[in-house]
Amino acid sequence: MSAYVILLTMNDDVQILKEIEKAVELCEKEYTRSEIFALLEIDSDSHPEKDIEKQICILKLEDIRSAAEADILIHHLTGHHGLIREACAQKINEFFKTQEFSQFFQNKKTYDILTKAVNDINPNICRLIVEILPQVQDKEYFLTKLYERLGVIFEELEKLKRSNWYTKKLFNLYWGLEALNSLCPPCDEQLHYIIEQCLKIREYTIREKTAMLLCSLDETVDFVQKARQELSKDTNYYVLRYAKQWT
Repeated sequence: MSAYVILLTMNDDVQILKEIEKAVELCEKEYTRSEIFALLEIDSDSHPEKDIEKQICILKLEDIRSAAEADILIHHLTGHHGLIREACAQKINEFFKTQEFSQFFQNKKTYDILTKAVNDINPNICRLIVEILPQVQDKEYFLTKLYERLGVIFEELEKLKRSNWYTKKLFNLYWGLEALNSLCPPCDEQLHYIIEQCLKIREYTIREKTAMLLCSLDETVDFVQKARQELSKDTNYYVLRYAKQWT
C-alpha cells in the first residue's frame, strides 16, 4: 500500500472519529422544545451539515402539541437524508399509536406523505409506516391514494421488464401490498384489479404478499376464490404457508 493511500485512509478514519464525537456531543446536549423546532425549520438543502443534529433532535421529541408541529415532523419523512427519514418514521410510529398525538396527523396532506413513505428505499421506514396504517381514520381516502400509487407501479413494471430498475419496483409493490393488507380493504373492483395484476407476476415475494392479503378477505367473493385456488397450487414454501390457512 502506498504512503498516499495510507494517508487517505488515515484522514478518512480521523473524519469518522470527528463525526462520532460530534454525534455523542449532540446526544448529550439538552434542547428546549423551541430549539428543536427552530432547527427543524432550517432548510436541509442549504445546510446539510445540520442533518445529524436534526436526526438527534427528532429522536428527542417526547410529544406533539399541535397540527403545525406534526406538519414539521411529517415534512421530514420524505425528501431528506435517510437518517432523518428513519428518525421521523420512528417518532411518527410512536405518536400515531397515542390518540392524544395521533389526532394531529389525521389529514389528507399527511396521508399523501405516508403513502410515499410506504415506498421508501429503506425497508425499516416502510415497516414503521405500514404498522400504523390501521390507525388511519380516513381509510377510504388513503386507499384511493394507495391504489393510484399501485397503478403507477404496475405501469412502470411493464415498461421496465429486464431492467435493473425492475427489482426496485417489485420492492415498491411488495410494500404496497403490505400497506394494503394493513388497511383491510373492501373486496371491490379496485382490489380485484390489484390481485389480478399481482397474479401475473411470477416473483415469489409478490405471490407471497398476495397470498397474505387473500387470507383476510371474504372467501365468498368470486375473485377471491379464484385467486386462492390459483395460489393453492403454488410450489413456493412462503406462498403455501399462507395458502394452508384456507385449504
